[in-house]
Amino acid sequence: MPSTEKPLSSTPPLQQALTALALHAETLIQTERERDWMPLMRNKAFDLSVHDDAKDTELKAYLDAAERRLQKGNVYRAGQQLQATESVFLLDGMVKLGESNVIIGQPKVGKSSFSTGLIAALRDRVPQFLGRDLSMPNERMPVLVFGTDQSEGDWLHLLRRESLVAEDQTLKADSVDFFCSMETGEQYNFTKDGIRRMREEIEKHQFPLVIIDSLSSMMEPTGIEENTSRYAQPIRNAISQLRKTGATLVVIHHSVKRPTTWDWITECRGSSSISSVFSWGVLMRWVAQEEDGLARIDKRVGFAGKGRGGNESGGVMGQYMPEGGWTYLDGLEEAQKVERAGQRIMELGGVRASVFDYLTLRTGLNADVSVEELATELDKQKGHVSRELRALKAKGLSIPVRAEETGSRPRIYWMASPAAMEWCLGGSEPGSNRSIGSLSIESIKSNKSNSQDNTGVLPPNSIDPKTKVQIRRGDEWANGFIVRDGTDPDKISVEKIGSPMVTISNLRWELDVRPCQPEPVEAQPTDSFDF
Repeated sequence: MPSTEKPLSSTPPLQQALTALALHAETLIQTERERDWMPLMRNKAFDLSVHDDAKDTELKAYLDAAERRLQKGNVYRAGQQLQATESVFLLDGMVKLGESNVIIGQPKVGKSSFSTGLIAALRDRVPQFLGRDLSMPNERMPVLVFGTDQSEGDWLHLLRRESLVAEDQTLKADSVDFFCSMETGEQYNFTKDGIRRMREEIEKHQFPLVIIDSLSSMMEPTGIEENTSRYAQPIRNAISQLRKTGATLVVIHHSVKRPTTWDWITECRGSSSISSVFSWGVLMRWVAQEEDGLARIDKRVGFAGKGRGGNESGGVMGQYMPEGGWTYLDGLEEAQKVERAGQRIMELGGVRASVFDYLTLRTGLNADVSVEELATELDKQKGHVSRELRALKAKGLSIPVRAEETGSRPRIYWMASPAAMEWCLGGSEPGSNRSIGSLSIESIKSNKSNSQDNTGVLPPNSIDPKTKVQIRRGDEWANGFIVRDGTDPDKISVEKIGSPMVTISNLRWELDVRPCQPEPVEAQPTDSFDF
């Protein structure tokens, strides 16, 4: 009698084929180029007769799943010891050793010059770079430059200025171990094939410094839009792979055109997901935001670092010299105060703006002001003026400098704060750090006089707009201003040439403002010529 028992069920042929396809994806990832993965997956699906069931979307999912299986992270249980070590700085407050660092900077601010300057500092084993301690490894630190953002000719200019190449344009063995420029962008990038090639080069060296300039050029072959959240995934894959080599990564990226803060996360160009990839970043930007289209006068550059958990480093201020090399100028705190003061000044309006204008006028003449004088000048009640002065003090724009005994309540005299005056009078220009024209911070704090001089000069009926003038700064006259409003010679308004947002009001003709004076001409010898 035939048996009525059913045979044990086996895996369906379709499921077996799909399992084989998933295993084949792992093999491809480990042995083949990324550009060949999809064609080989299609061939395998056809050989297994599942090409109608596994379309490109499913094949891509198999490849992604295989990558995740092959790139497992460490998992720890209670009582097990973590393998990682706490990061330390290679360049104090700027570049972390063995980590992924991002340098965010304005266009043409000197991001590539910073990287070549750092390479030169490591080669010369100097104890400090840009005023920060440089931790020198016991052995020479190899250097690799993936400079796919610029042509070889542009890079040669930077490399030569830091003496990283010899006279015959040969890379110096003690400076750079590997270099590639824009022309190699198809070979080295943040596609899977490009990352694999980069890792192969990096693994030839022990704990190297790797400069990647720039992020956008590395990401361009991926075809992903910079403003989408998907933009971060190839960056995350690249950093995960390259960090396994023990390298210190310095990735250069662009900021927005005109940064308004000193936070690289806020000023990073593109998707906000980019900032989530890096544990440490530095913002490079001009200290003074000058007008576009004009030759830059102030070439000071500020550097401000920030990491996860609000971990920040005090900023530094430096300048790249025409002959090459960075020079350290000062800390960034004073420049940041001036910028904050400028932002608050631009928000002023109404009576408060009038109080501030008069305060800066008198402070520029090295004179303090009482509440009574301000109330009389502005035709306001003393209580109203007092409230405005206190509000300006809370914003860091005014300071009380002395008190005069009156027999009852002391009379307080005020001046504009040093940061406010530095912003108003163009103190962000080179060489004016911590000073206001010829009026120093110390002189403001120690000033004991309230100048009310009057020379009795009869002013003209009006002054033509756009007239080039000088304004008084302490005991000196400063050029660089034009008349904005000269209808009332006792309340002239001027603006700084090239920076129309910087204005000074309530100036008096011949006392606080006067026509530009001709420069004295030095006699030249007639028997020598310079050509």
